[in-house]
Amino acid sequence: CIQWRGSKAACWNDACESIPRNAEVDDGKKMPCRSQEHSFSLLIQCCMASLLCFLFLPSELIDVKGGTELPQKISEVAGDYLQLRGPSPALRGCCGEPTEFQWLFLGSSDQAIAGEPFRTVLVARDSRGRQARPAACGALRVDVDLTGKAHLSGGPFRPWRLAQLELDIENELAEVVQAEVRIESPDPEADILLHRSRIRFTSGPTHTFSLRVDPPGGGSRRGGGGGAWQLQEELTVVLSSKDQFGNPAGFNVSGQGRLYLRSSVGQQHVKMMPATGLFSSNATGQAQVRLIGLRPGVVDIWVEQAGGEYQSKQQQSLLRAATTQSLTFSQAQTGPSHSSPSAYLAAFRARAGPDDAKWQRKADEVREAFQHAWQSYAKYAWGQDELQPLSAAGRNSFGGTGLTILDSLSTLWLMGLDEEFQKGVKFVSEDLDFDRADSDVSVFELTIRALGGLLGAHTLSGKEILLERAKELGDRLLPAFKTNSRIPLPTVNLARGTSKASTQPIILSEAGSVQVEFRSLAARTGDARFKGAADQAFQAIQSTGMHGILPVFLSPPSMMPVQAVASKFAFGALADSYYEYLLKQWLQSPSEMRFKEIFLEVMDALPSIVRPLPASVKSAEAGTTRFKLIEIAADGNVVWKMDHLSCFAPALIALGLMELPAQDVASRNATWWHLAEGLTASCVELWTSSPSGLAPEFSKVSAKPPHDFIEAASDGRHSFLRPETAESLFYLYRLTGDEKYRRWGEKIFNAILDNAKVPNGFASVRDVKAISTSKMDEMQTFVMSETFKYLFLLFSPAAAFDMDKYFFNTEGHPLKRHEL
Repeated sequence: CIQWRGSKAACWNDACESIPRNAEVDDGKKMPCRSQEHSFSLLIQCCMASLLCFLFLPSELIDVKGGTELPQKISEVAGDYLQLRGPSPALRGCCGEPTEFQWLFLGSSDQAIAGEPFRTVLVARDSRGRQARPAACGALRVDVDLTGKAHLSGGPFRPWRLAQLELDIENELAEVVQAEVRIESPDPEADILLHRSRIRFTSGPTHTFSLRVDPPGGGSRRGGGGGAWQLQEELTVVLSSKDQFGNPAGFNVSGQGRLYLRSSVGQQHVKMMPATGLFSSNATGQAQVRLIGLRPGVVDIWVEQAGGEYQSKQQQSLLRAATTQSLTFSQAQTGPSHSSPSAYLAAFRARAGPDDAKWQRKADEVREAFQHAWQSYAKYAWGQDELQPLSAAGRNSFGGTGLTILDSLSTLWLMGLDEEFQKGVKFVSEDLDFDRADSDVSVFELTIRALGGLLGAHTLSGKEILLERAKELGDRLLPAFKTNSRIPLPTVNLARGTSKASTQPIILSEAGSVQVEFRSLAARTGDARFKGAADQAFQAIQSTGMHGILPVFLSPPSMMPVQAVASKFAFGALADSYYEYLLKQWLQSPSEMRFKEIFLEVMDALPSIVRPLPASVKSAEAGTTRFKLIEIAADGNVVWKMDHLSCFAPALIALGLMELPAQDVASRNATWWHLAEGLTASCVELWTSSPSGLAPEFSKVSAKPPHDFIEAASDGRHSFLRPETAESLFYLYRLTGDEKYRRWGEKIFNAILDNAKVPNGFASVRDVKAISTSKMDEMQTFVMSETFKYLFLLFSPAAAFDMDKYFFNTEGHPLKRHEL
């Protein structure tokens, strides 16, 4: 029996005592009195009231910590949300403040498909792992930052629902996306929570096929895969598949069929490797078959599928139409394609398009400016190295080799100047006398200007006298390479065939920028000494074991082993053409993959000396960011300045984008494009931001983002009319076809005319900030070999310079691709 306590306990207990233990008692006889009945009813009401208070009391009063809990952490989980979700509160009002968050990837942990939403949910939980209070979630600020082309589906966030926030991510580009979620509480004492993840967007199903033909060595050919090819040249036929957004796609999505290369002729005309023409299917988005033309004529090639989805005749016809390329095979050309400069000019202007026709007048103006400089040199300084335009005299700075003539020959040819070119060749044949060059002259400058000039003119004209004199000059330069390290000495006396010993550190660009000229000379003469000297010097640099961006000084040539000297890291003065020649040696000899691999290492390290750091720039801003190439001192501190010499970098990047195999560029493509465009814009700014419109030798850069130019230093305000910006404008226009590069080039050329032209040529300018400009009595030879050349080619049709056949040395002289 129940034992009752309280004011009525005795009455209730007596009633219980009167009931036998095992007796069945009628319910109506349990209540001993009415007063007792009222007390029991009161007890029941109190219990009900307590329960109702608990249920409807605000949750912040029930929670033990009284609302003081703050957000603590974010974690990432992948899988099915129904299996991963935590316990829900059993009663309304039992959920607490959001302290922990789970970012749920609903599916694979980091795999997504381009064009399809990658579903994610941000779930808020309280300190007990339960669903957090929805009202508190709504007060949180949540931001998501995505790199690349990725974006949130539907734009702005959807509202929190039951402590969940849907964050679906979309991307049409196959790339790795860095995703960062940021949660900020309105409570000022709360920490800001950050969580970063990587999401790999892969290509979607195959949508289109395309076929192209690459020349030997793996470089791609602009303008597609067709065109003229030489017999016995091993070509690579590359089949690519892409999804609907243009991303490379695998072939297995088209079923289990096999893909074959077919041709319109038999095996007597073309040789395929493998003989069946079978493309090896893989998931890289490309497959290859090698092809050699055996007989002259036109050959059509296309892709055919056996099995898989392309079974019907209609489907096969569609595949054939999409992939057909026409190849013309002919005997290798042994000489120049045009008999004279004027014939060359007429031929490429006949192929001008509508856009080119608009710029022909500007090209003619550049041609006239070059002629003004040439005629002044011919009148006042013929046979000497340089013109002094203010005093109308000549001077010999390079041993009296007539350097302006040698440095101008290839420009004379490209501009179609017959009489001037023939006069220059006559000087080389009859008057150039290396025995009179009895002074110590820079090996580097003689190599890129004189040797490069002779080889470049020989490339275009085929005149043997130019190659003969180039070989003679090469022979006289070789003694400089006879050092313990095989790195050439800095100077040579051409008349005596000697070089002075040096105990000074050697400049990186001087040691590493003689290779393409000497290797080209070896290929044309068959004399292996020249290639051997160049290769040994290059290998000596690599023996330091350093990778990426190197210090600008190396140990003296006599020292072994070769070591890097503690000095600054830069991409401009003292280093520039070493990096340039890595890529160009590969263009010269595509089978020597070491040049390409070292170049890629350098390009991967380049962002470390770029400001702002490319990785810190949001994708939406990357296309408009004006990047600067700064320097890093030996102690690791940043030197906040940018050389105009470093403005060759966009040209080099653009050349890499045009020439390197797709598999080497794929992961670097976005960064390289942004750097090429942003650096070019900064280089143009060096010109257009000065009162004279001329660029200074270097300019200070602000240490504060966005790292704008401050002003040219007092010792860097002069202008030699350097060519690097014009060079980059030429390459960027060839790469993109964007007319803005021609418009920028027009501004640069007009500034040169307005501020550097004098009655007897063009003069360097002492201070680009001064109006009117104060002139210096010198006209650098690279104004003739590069500045006017690149501006002329910028305003000319693409046929003016065939980049499938030639490349420029660092002085603007054309050399042959695939020459070794």
